Amino acid sequence: MKNRILLINTGGTIGMIGEPLQPSKDWKEITKNHPILWDFPVDYYQMENLVDSSDMNPDIWLEIAKILKKEYENYDGFVILHGTDTMSYTASALSFLCKNLSKPIILTGSQVPLAKPRSDALQNLITAIQIASQYKIPEVCILFRDNLLRGNRSKKIDATNYFGFSSPNYPVLGEIGAEIKISWDKILSFPKEKFQVEENLCSDIIVLEIFPGMNIEFYNTILNSSIKGIILKTFGNGNAPTSLCFLEFLKELQKKKIPVINVTQCIRGSVEHGKYAASHNLISLAVISSKDMTTEASITKLMYLLGKNYSYEDIQEAFQKNLAGEIS
Repeated sequence: MKNRILLINTGGTIGMIGEPLQPSKDWKEITKNHPILWDFPVDYYQMENLVDSSDMNPDIWLEIAKILKKEYENYDGFVILHGTDTMSYTASALSFLCKNLSKPIILTGSQVPLAKPRSDALQNLITAIQIASQYKIPEVCILFRDNLLRGNRSKKIDATNYFGFSSPNYPVLGEIGAEIKISWDKILSFPKEKFQVEENLCSDIIVLEIFPGMNIEFYNTILNSSIKGIILKTFGNGNAPTSLCFLEFLKELQKKKIPVINVTQCIRGSVEHGKYAASHNLISLAVISSKDMTTEASITKLMYLLGKNYSYEDIQEAFQKNLAGEIS
């Protein structure tokens, strides 16, 4: 199986065919009108239940990870077809679940179905297959349009433009034009240990985005829930309200040992606790800085750490470590 790639179809726009559009049944249907794909070194695996990316969830992430574990030694690389809306979440989750990765796992999709005129799908698919088969990149990546991005640094930034993804706080790993140019100095080092897959995630978390005039009484209902972790989306460099009621809310979360992760609402930049007075109190309340991580990476990393049944203190420490290139 030298140079063979396993293509895993999870669903999404890229594999839709027919009129009206519906999911393809197999690789033959996907490639029917595109003979250029027939000779690529690809084996095809289709998930039992193809989903729109809006329905993507941690159970499917774990299912994908188990497929990768089972087939890891049989292939040189993997391409995952995925809807664009939650592709960055899936790429981030897989980067934490797949430990000691030494082969490329490349997610790709499209804004327009492969079967439609002017689709971006064919270019994305061909390029993803070529990179997965020809370049030994030990990372979970997203290939979209002319850029190869680290998966846990990526973010969907446009709902219709063909340049739909960006890597706000980290350079692209590769640029695709007439040639494929890989920035090897930006890519993670090859692992020394054997590949393994983590098989637990905990999604008992909530994302709270603060805004001017928010009613803290609504937030206080969280204190009586079974939530195990909170992503707090704050202003600028991680600034949050300094009102007594908000600080008391955070203090109660601290007492209950519910980890709180501070993520900036800005697309670019980093959380810097203490840079402004509006974030200074968060330090004493054990709020964890996400630094320059994306929201998608922060959410999936917290799910990953909670899934390992770490203690509150262990999560405090582990979240601030760079596990898969997600932090500068």
